[in-house]
Amino acid sequence: MPSLGNDATGRPVSISLTATAKAYAGKNGIDVELEEVRLSADCQIGDVVSISSGGTSHDFAVMRRRWIVDRSRSRLEVTLDHPVRGR
Repeated sequence: MPSLGNDATGRPVSISLTATAKAYAGKNGIDVELEEVRLSADCQIGDVVSISSGGTSHDFAVMRRRWIVDRSRSRLEVTLDHPVRGR
């Protein structure tokens, strides 16, 4: 099993939303909360991310992980989807 090593942890993880997740977040007024979420590079496809706001829990699924690499740096982008399927 490959090790995550130091290169996969401790780096910023950016969040991207699918169109349905973006619409849901806007409709429920949790856009700001989603922008402030700081996920660990340990999150995996299929994980559920729950955002609590106003006494309600809003669930999103980690749909995709993508490394974005340029010449001098790399970062992990995690795409969240809504609704969570298969639960």
